[in-house]
Amino acid sequence: MGLFRSFGARAAEPKTGEPPARAHPATTPLPVLTSLRFFAAFYVLVFHYDRFFFPDAPRHTVILLGHTGVTFFFVLSGFILAYTYHAVDFGDRLVRRRYLWARVSRVYPAFLLSLAISLPWFVAWVLKTEPPLKWLIASGAVLAPLGLHAWVPGAACSLNCASWSISVEAFFYLLFPLLLPLVLRRPAEYALAALGLWAVFGAFCTLLWSRYAPGVSLIEPEPAGTMAVLLAQGIKYNPLLRLPEFIAGLVLFAGWRRMRRPASEAQAATARGRAGPFLAAAALAALVLVVIEPYVPSPLMHNGLTVVAWAPLILAGADLRGGVLASAPLVFLGRISFALYLLHMPAYAVVNTLDRTLHGAISGVSPWLAAGAATALSLAAASLVHLAVEEPARRVLLRRGLQAMLPALPSGSTQAALHPPESAGER
Repeated sequence: MGLFRSFGARAAEPKTGEPPARAHPATTPLPVLTSLRFFAAFYVLVFHYDRFFFPDAPRHTVILLGHTGVTFFFVLSGFILAYTYHAVDFGDRLVRRRYLWARVSRVYPAFLLSLAISLPWFVAWVLKTEPPLKWLIASGAVLAPLGLHAWVPGAACSLNCASWSISVEAFFYLLFPLLLPLVLRRPAEYALAALGLWAVFGAFCTLLWSRYAPGVSLIEPEPAGTMAVLLAQGIKYNPLLRLPEFIAGLVLFAGWRRMRRPASEAQAATARGRAGPFLAAAALAALVLVVIEPYVPSPLMHNGLTVVAWAPLILAGADLRGGVLASAPLVFLGRISFALYLLHMPAYAVVNTLDRTLHGAISGVSPWLAAGAATALSLAAASLVHLAVEEPARRVLLRRGLQAMLPALPSGSTQAALHPPESAGER
């Protein structure tokens, strides 16, 4: 239990006699939403490892929908950012700078490390690919560290393919200070706008895919050739096409805020009581999605339809304060979920390379052994990176960045800028 407690707690701050630097006002932690992040990341891992380690096995719909774990992250990102910053005045240039630096501090250490780890396989892939695709893939070496690779088919999935979603998130982060006050003022209008955008984007992508890649799987377009692969990446990874999912998270927070989690014990019980219906709605929506998946155009399912299941699950998690999902071990797993998501594909590459070097000695025993080894490596690497790189680097970058901004801040806001209280702090 002591080990789990240490895992569940934040790493100790340097003993400077001062509280840690923070970039936003205090908020109440939402531990269940943190835990749910792990299950979403693991769902994506299962989706990829099913294809990698069991290429000839039949595809089961529940696993096939694992890619939609990324939709969960996009919606949750909008919800948590709105929850964290809804009381912040983004009209202040210094506030915007602090917010953006907090995003960089949170995302970039683990992100850049995952890119560096993936370089050997990236170089090998570039060398064995023929032009002109070779140059598109190679451009990922420049575009990925800048967070721009999702905009360029070919580059989007070149340097640690999972990192495309960080490029999309970077786009969301830039738009967030503009979108948040608008959505909070008129949530119903922006809900309709997000739905309209999603429908227009989905219809356009469906027509495009049907015209140029009829009968080809959007998830596994490789057998249809280079053009199908590039078109699939343009549909699946383009940040603009994924924007409705992020706006849905902002709208979801605005709706949840109107229900306002009350302070009194009796009212808190009422808030917890809402979680049951939300969970039931999420389960029913998930069941319907599994049933209709074969009949729904792939661009619609891939790019946001599953919000109908993820949204009530997030609402349930926001209202829950205790139980198994709020336990220290699961909260710790939620905190390593970002690193797990970024590292599960490099972990596969390591196991696959080792297996080939050993002439199939691992997969030859059982593909389950190879999949288990990659999963264990992913979890171990994610834990190590979170504890030794992600959190320490975030604290250092955040503290130094905010200290550098202090001379420009009004004198009365100096202490508040460097030392506001703890908050949810989720991505």
